[in-house]
Amino acid sequence: MNFPIKSGGKKQRLQLFNLSLFEVKMKKVIVFCFIAIGYTSGYAQPNEGANPFFCYNFGGLERYSPEEQIDILYKTGFDGICLQMAKAEEVRNLDCFIRAADRYADFKIYSAFVRYNFEDEELDKNRWKQVVDKIQGKSIALWFIFGKPQPGITHEHVERILRRVVNYAESKQVPVVLYPHSTCYFFSAEQALPTVQKINHPNLTLAVHSCHEMRAGNGNRLDQVVLNVKNYISFVTIAGADNEIDRTSAFTIDRSTIQPLDKGNYDYSKFLNALRAIEYKGPVGFINFKIDKQGIPVDVYLQETLTEWKGLKSKYLNYKE
Repeated sequence: MNFPIKSGGKKQRLQLFNLSLFEVKMKKVIVFCFIAIGYTSGYAQPNEGANPFFCYNFGGLERYSPEEQIDILYKTGFDGICLQMAKAEEVRNLDCFIRAADRYADFKIYSAFVRYNFEDEELDKNRWKQVVDKIQGKSIALWFIFGKPQPGITHEHVERILRRVVNYAESKQVPVVLYPHSTCYFFSAEQALPTVQKINHPNLTLAVHSCHEMRAGNGNRLDQVVLNVKNYISFVTIAGADNEIDRTSAFTIDRSTIQPLDKGNYDYSKFLNALRAIEYKGPVGFINFKIDKQGIPVDVYLQETLTEWKGLKSKYLNYKE
């Protein structure tokens, strides 16, 4: 499949899924009938049950409108999307994403993530509150990243901020997920774990990101990381990666830890077996940060990644009820 790129300042809308209200309600019935008679429509259906698979709105997707991004991922077969909320414009577009996702009963926004940079102006640092207000009561998680450590920033200060975020988000029915990120204050799940345990709030959990764990030196022990933080995991993200990280530059670090899932030589078997061992059935995300810069078209790497994920899920996470 080929997706149009916006050019010349004019939006080229995808002509997809122009469904009436009745057709939306009947969609699942129609799909079931197609399957029953062996008909292939060309539209891959999202995964059912455990470990739904979603994608960040990175890697070239950001060149499309919110509606087009949702359509592309839905048409490819992803179960949902994760949204970056780093700029005021992105927060303004959040309503558009929510409306676009609501068109499909079996597609959702799993999370919106913000970054709290200690050196930012107060308006930028507190953008998380605007995001919480927009996603309140919508079963969308707030992923929270603390930025790079700064002189004078104590752990007590960080803890106070996180407690404030967790309490405010709870009042809006928004779960908070602490997001470990390389070079940042919390850079791995295990390093963040003591803070989550100390706060000990039911509205605060952890995410485990393969790329950031690898950068933290945990590439050969991802299974142990999972076991050590198992009581606090609510999200997992993965991407294709190399066994050895190329630390020559920021670009090579990204390229060797974030690839289409079918690329790279990193073996995820131990990691996925660990997830199965703890019976993790929550969402799994594909991080596609700057994959388009590797010269791989969006439609190609999305489809190849989804195909690879289905194989991995069937092999390692095929839970039997």
